[in-house]
Parts: sequence; structure tokens; C-alpha cells
Amino acid sequence: MKTLLYLFLLMLFLERQAPSADSPFVQESAEGPSAERLAELTRLSSRRTPIKLEDYLAKVAASNLSYASQRYNITIAETALAAAKLFQNPVLQFSNAKDQTHNRSQALAGYYQTSMSQTFEMGGKRTKRWLVARQNYAATSATLQSFLQNLRLDASAAYADAIALGKVASQFQRTAALLRDLLQAQQERQKAGDISDVDLLQTRVEVRQYEAELLNAQAQATNAELGLNAFLGPQFSSTHWYPVGTLDVTPQSTELFKLLSSAIRNRPDLVAMRHLRDAALANINLEKAKRVPDVTVGALWIQNTPSYNEVSPQPLYNAAGVMLSVPLPIWNRNKTGIAASQAMATQAQLQLDNAEVQAGVAVRQTLSLYDSARERVDLYQGGVLKDVDAALEKRVLSYKRGGSSLLELLDAQRKANEVWQSFYDAQSDHARAVIELHRAAGIWIIHF
Repeated sequence: MKTLLYLFLLMLFLERQAPSADSPFVQESAEGPSAERLAELTRLSSRRTPIKLEDYLAKVAASNLSYASQRYNITIAETALAAAKLFQNPVLQFSNAKDQTHNRSQALAGYYQTSMSQTFEMGGKRTKRWLVARQNYAATSATLQSFLQNLRLDASAAYADAIALGKVASQFQRTAALLRDLLQAQQERQKAGDISDVDLLQTRVEVRQYEAELLNAQAQATNAELGLNAFLGPQFSSTHWYPVGTLDVTPQSTELFKLLSSAIRNRPDLVAMRHLRDAALANINLEKAKRVPDVTVGALWIQNTPSYNEVSPQPLYNAAGVMLSVPLPIWNRNKTGIAASQAMATQAQLQLDNAEVQAGVAVRQTLSLYDSARERVDLYQGGVLKDVDAALEKRVLSYKRGGSSLLELLDAQRKANEVWQSFYDAQSDHARAVIELHRAAGIWIIHF
């Protein structure tokens, strides 16, 4: 009896000491985070964080992985530049020879030879090779700047699209709110017998239609905001950014001469091509310097072993000497290398000339597109938006007084939505036109 009592008390004690099924530790280890924790993580990841364009572009430059990988090209170019200044390594040689014909007592004399030599590049090859590497390094640096500029402008375009789609969603939200108020008023009027059931049903259908369009517009705006993370590093993958700003973008200049001058002088891709052209020209001098033969000088030490051969005995002796080696440029004067380098320099110059022509064409085209986009925005801001809002307001008042039908009111509302959406599209096109104009002219600065 006592034994059973002790077992019962022991089981009760163990049951009270064991963690319950509701224990947070059990839930976290066996079933993962609790529902409350998952809700908290979801709330944090879906919370919209406002960000200005300048801050966004700074984060892009600091965290974009493609740009981070491109920066290693600078390290590679730096190592090539450092390697171009190095001297050739000296050569240490050791040799030994023994008589393999006679036996040990009659073996002829052998020798041990040790030498060290150093090749000296003549004709300034080392300096000319360093000049080529320096131009290649400058071209790599300019190419990296071009990558960063295009990355910033692409990110700016995505930022502008997010703002435009957000404004479209806001317009649909205002329309849906107006129609909800209208539906409520229609329900009261229908109860009072002022309108028929058909008008109420028509209003309800329009409200549902605009709510569906609102959901679509909000989805597109949210998708554009989430797309901003495509230009950022993985540390921002769970952040929902909210772009802060307007689409009233002004280009730094609209004068064709200034834009062309900026493009030719400042575009990093053209700067990189100029350095590549200069590297090709410097390579011609390097190839010409290769016609001068390099000189190899060295010192050697020889020890001849003694020989007790009866026919040709020889005592032990040591010898020291110097050596000089100069290849004779009789058959190869590096004419092919010089001709190839001259052809590459001419090719690099033609590619640069063509790129400058294309840059001028791009500036003129983007300036034309900007002028067209600016005229569209001015057209809407010059009175179209004000007129369409005034027409809608008057139509609402007329409908309330019984002077207009429901279809006329809904048509006016639909027309106002179309005009405002077209205006936001025009603003987005204008912002993109400014971005592309700056890209063509090699201008980095842009503000929303």
C-alpha cells in the first residue's frame, strides 16, 4: 500500500515539473513561433516606411549587390597596375656533371656550377607598361561610375513609378469614397420614394465597380513600392518602403549646347572609352619598346673536382666569372605587334567617335521627348484639371437638385477619373523623360 502511495506521489510531482503544452518554450521549439509572434513579424514586414529619394539612392549605393560586385573590378585593376611596376625576378641556377665512362679511380674531372642572373628590360618597357595599366585602371574606374549612374537613374525611375501609381490609387480611393456617400444618400432617397429601385441598383453596381478598380490600383501601387527593394541589399528585403515626394521634376538644363557639352565631357561611359583609346595609344609605344632587346647579366661560380686519371689528371680548382646575354633582333623586330597595336588604337578611336555621335543623338531625342512630356503636363495643369473638377462638382449639385440623371453624374465621375489618371501618367512620363535626359547628358543630380 505504501509502495503504491509513493508511486502516485512521484508521478504527481513529475507531472507538475514537466512543461505544459501551453508553455511558450514548447511552442517555440516544437511548433515554431506562436501565432502572436507570427502576427508581430507580419506587421513589422508590412509596415510602410517613408523614405525620400536622396535617402533611397544612398541606400542603393551602399547595399546594392551588383554594384558591390562591380567594385571588385577596381581591385583587379589596382593589382594589374601594381604588377606593371614590378621588376623581373632573378634566376638562380645550379648544375653538376660527373664522368660516367670511367670507374671511380680513373674518372675524369667533374664540376659544380652555380649562377645567378637578372634580366633588365631596356627601352623603357616597364614605364610604358605601367602607363598602359594606368589608363586601363582609369577606364575601369569610369566604367564603375557609369554603372553607378545608371543604377541610380534606374532606381529613380522605379521611385517615380511608385509615386505615380500611388497617386492613381489615391484618386480611385477618393472616387470610391464619393460613390459610397452617394450610395448612402440614394438609399435614403429610395426609402423616401424620391428615386426608383433601378437608380439605387445602378449606384450600387457603380460603387462595386469602382471598388474593384480601387483594389487593382492599390495592388499595382503596392507592387511598385515593393519593387523598390530590387535595387537594395538583402538587409532591406522585409521593408515596405513608401516613397515621399512629388513628380514635379525639373531638369538641370534644357539648353541643347549645354546638354551636348555635358554629355561629351561628363558621361562616364565616354570617359571610359577615352581612357581605353589612350591605353591603346600607350600600347603602341610599349610594342615599339619591345624592339629593343633586353639584357641579361649574371655571375657564376664553378668548382672543378680533382681527377686522378692516368692519362689526364687534373687538380681541384675554383673559377668565377660573369655572363652577358643579349638577343639579336635579326628576324623579329616586332613589326606585327606594332601593326596590331596601331590597328587597335585606330579601332578604339573610331568606337569613341561613334559613341560621341550616338550620345549627341540621344541628347536630342531625350530633349525632344522631355519637351513633349512637359507640354502634356502644362496642358493638364493649365486648366484641364480645374475644369474637370468644377464640371464634376456642378454635376453633383445638379443631380442633388434633380437637374441631372444618375447616368450623367456617373459619366462625369468616370470622365474626371480618366483625366486625373491621364495627368498622373503624364507626370510619370515627364519624370522618366527628365531621368533619361540626365542619363543621356551624363548628369547625376535629380530631385523629386
